[in-house]
Amino acid sequence: MPRQRILSILTYHSLDDSGSVLSTSPQLFAEQMQILSELDVKVISLEEVPSVLLNAAAGAHFVVITFDDGFQNVIKSGFPVLQRYGFPATVFLVSDYCGRDNSWPSQPLFVQRRPLLRWAEVKEMSAAGVAFGGHTRTHPDLRSVTSAVAGEEIVSSKKAIEDVVGRSVQSFAYPYGAYNEEVKRLVQMHFSLACTTQLDFVGRDSDLFALERLDTYYLRQPVLFRRLFSAELNMYVRFRRTIRDLRSRHGM
Repeated sequence: MPRQRILSILTYHSLDDSGSVLSTSPQLFAEQMQILSELDVKVISLEEVPSVLLNAAAGAHFVVITFDDGFQNVIKSGFPVLQRYGFPATVFLVSDYCGRDNSWPSQPLFVQRRPLLRWAEVKEMSAAGVAFGGHTRTHPDLRSVTSAVAGEEIVSSKKAIEDVVGRSVQSFAYPYGAYNEEVKRLVQMHFSLACTTQLDFVGRDSDLFALERLDTYYLRQPVLFRRLFSAELNMYVRFRRTIRDLRSRHGM
């Protein structure tokens, strides 16, 4: 029986015109949000995902908007568009690097360095309804550090964000999408759900601590974005996932 596709959790990083694999142009982002407003889907917050997976009617489709790393251009080019349509979103922050740039130790050299959100901007966006999630203190591959270090990265990041926004932080995104059972167990102790970078839709059988997402790098063509829950797009996502998995296995 085909897997039921209930949710698309969209992943964005930086909103800029560089053409990088981590970038979406502000113009394209605005166009995609307009398309979402025209589609027969409901844009929900990440925190609503567990309830939706339990209670969604057959055939209903939902979209969640997420941003990884907390680039400063999100407040300039993303925040006003989200407000225009009344769309909720979650931004995952690397807490030690807020107000700095994305030059954490594990960052590949080919990734362009860009400013990250300042804490005052986080507070402003939070007051306007944007949710913030944990993405560790320094963005390591949590599988490559000890349990003690991983736990400190997870917990300290959560506390730093909560101290600024004044509310509980419930969601987490694994840096590089990388986790194992021990890392997942640590996250489960402190959060209600967690996102990976596994390229797929979310269904009733999804693990709340290993939620699949759709990287919008693969959805840059508006014709693809308009067909978000179609059988054709599902086939395309499966193809892209297979290619990406093969590249990952062969270190490409």
